[in-house]
Amino acid sequence: MKANVKQYARSLFELLEGKNESEAKGLIANFVTLLYRRQDLNKAKAIINELESLYDGADGLTRAELWSSRPLDGQVKSKISAYIKSKSGKSDVELSENIDKDLIGGFVLRYKGLVIDGSFKNNLLKFKKQLLIN
Repeated sequence: MKANVKQYARSLFELLEGKNESEAKGLIANFVTLLYRRQDLNKAKAIINELESLYDGADGLTRAELWSSRPLDGQVKSKISAYIKSKSGKSDVELSENIDKDLIGGFVLRYKGLVIDGSFKNNLLKFKKQLLIN
């Protein structure tokens, strides 16, 4: 039976716990060899993302990506961080801000596998679909 991404990440997370750098390097090399033998190297990026989430969760950190059409002021980013903290139950939020001129306005927020799309572009697409249905 093949392991899924979460199982691989959880296993590696548990293997690396308490190991020094040289021990960790050896374990990671063996892990990559295992992925190769099982023909699961294509899952490597997803495993790394899941492993990062496991480490963040252990540290009380939530990583989030914020996409907007223009830079947002500090007060807006603080409110978004507070929202993420309340929803995730974590004490710290690392918010990376990205600019996407195609959004027209509003923002898209991604964290913990969730996407909150409050962009004007998305709202216009929804409106267009409703007009076509009616």
